Order: sequence, then structure tokens, then C-alpha cells
Amino acid sequence: MKRFLAFLSSFLLVGSLAAPPAAAAAAAPRLKLSFGWCKTACEIRIKVTNTSRYDIAWVGGTCRLRVNGRYVGKGTVYLGPIKRGHSRSSTCNVVDSRLKEAWWDYENGDADFRTYATVKAIPHYRYRR
Repeated sequence: MKRFLAFLSSFLLVGSLAAPPAAAAAAAPRLKLSFGWCKTACEIRIKVTNTSRYDIAWVGGTCRLRVNGRYVGKGTVYLGPIKRGHSRSSTCNVVDSRLKEAWWDYENGDADFRTYATVKAIPHYRYRR
């Protein structure tokens, strides 16, 4: 009986220390992506919304662009500080010779031009004591 109570109490302690996945995901900033012009260079518009209850000191990251499943380039993005509940927008420009070659293939009729972008944005919090 003592072993069972010890096991049960340790199980409850571990369960209370772990954060539920819904609470952890709710604190992450929300990203929205859209495309601007895209020929020999691509502009990816990024909108970041701060859903946490803390102010974000600055947000930065990288964007990666794929055309027809092939990696064609990457760019960096910096958004600056975001207050809680607010959002900021920025652009990420991708300029690469592989992107230019993919556009030329599209203009010649040799391939499609299906774009797919991913962004990894890292929020940096500054806690005040």
C-alpha cells in the first residue's frame, strides 16, 4: 500500500509539473505568410501576432523558399518589439541564382512555378524584475 501511494504521489507531482501542450502552444506567436512579387527575386510578407501575455523584445528569423519542391533560396527577417496582443508586419526578400533559373524555366514553358515558403521566427523575451 505504501508503495502504491508513493507511486501515485510521484505520478501526480510529475503531472502537475509538466505544462499541457495546449498552454505551451497558445503562448507561441502566430505567423501569417503571403507572397508579394516573385520573378527573379521573391518578396514574402510576414505578419506576426503576439498571443502571449508578455511583451516580446524582438522577433527575428529566416525564411526559406521552395519552387516546385526544390530549394531556391533563403532570406532573413527582423520584426522588432511586439507588445502583447499586438502584431507587426515585415517582408523577407529572397534573391538567388537558383530562383532566377526557376523563373527562366517557367518563362520558357519548361516547368511550373509553384512557390512554397516556410518561416522560422524566434521570439526573444526580455523579462523585467
